[in-house]
Amino acid sequence: MGYAANERIVGFEALMRWNHPRRGWISPTKLVPIAEDAGLIDRIGPWALRKACADLACWPRAIRCAVDVSARQFANPDLPTIVANALAHSGVAPLRLELELTESVFLNDSAGTDAMFKALKRVGVRLALDDFGTGHSSLGALKKAPFDKIKIDRSFVQGATKEGSRNGAIIASITSLAEALHLDTTAEGVETRDALELVRLLGCSHVRGHIYCKPMSAADATALVAGDLVAEADGPQSTRAPRQNLLRRVAVVHNGNRRDATLRNISERGAIIEGLWNMPAGSTLRIEFSADKSVSGQVRWSHENRVGIAFHVPPKRRADGSFAVLKGQPSSARWW
Repeated sequence: MGYAANERIVGFEALMRWNHPRRGWISPTKLVPIAEDAGLIDRIGPWALRKACADLACWPRAIRCAVDVSARQFANPDLPTIVANALAHSGVAPLRLELELTESVFLNDSAGTDAMFKALKRVGVRLALDDFGTGHSSLGALKKAPFDKIKIDRSFVQGATKEGSRNGAIIASITSLAEALHLDTTAEGVETRDALELVRLLGCSHVRGHIYCKPMSAADATALVAGDLVAEADGPQSTRAPRQNLLRRVAVVHNGNRRDATLRNISERGAIIEGLWNMPAGSTLRIEFSADKSVSGQVRWSHENRVGIAFHVPPKRRADGSFAVLKGQPSSARWW
């Protein structure tokens, strides 16, 4: 996974696959349920934690690794000890390990559940709520448990840029909730450039998906992080409202202060603007294109002098695809 704003690699997710002699690679979505039904997860889980920590020890300290923990593993009172031993044996700092939990751990809500969360936080690891929004008690989970991150399920990310989809509004609501709770967010399953641009615009702090890397071995991951830790998006474009790419001077009004800035690109959903240093996420801005044309929006993300803004009301589009707030023709347009 990487930072959405600057594409810097910050971590990996450990996923278990089995190379079957006849069927080839068996995905985690098929392998893990079989292991749980066969009663093997209690042996596989601790091994996966030890292996992830051992690999982490070979990577730069800025890199983290996320490991899935099943409801059955979570119910094991020895889990905090297993995690602590894996960290101690590898010499990895606890904050570099992130345990991913689904809402299924709350099905048998009890004092033991609260005690387990407290014990894991005493170990010092990070906790992420996986598959957020697909279960029955997401908000209750956030209220009860000390999570550090919300993972936005791929079912919301994929298809979010299609006309008429409500997924974008759902993603925006999740990121706003996470910001209010001081939690990170990871958009999962990002495979296309338009989806990447959308989740950036909507304020997701991290991105994971094939847009950057296909599944790889630990050895390949080690080679990857030996470089400059910057990932390069490589994926197809999908259908989306046209985004006009241009470098145009605009005025931005924030809290009564007027600043000159550069409009880098614009779409029906929002825009990316350069020249606004240290602009807090959540800020409301008015972008003045001319004396009589302006739009308002909210800052969804900010990195150095660049901000992503989501419009409150989409600007009108002309028949030729350009935006009515802009005079003349755009310097270029891409269908993102």
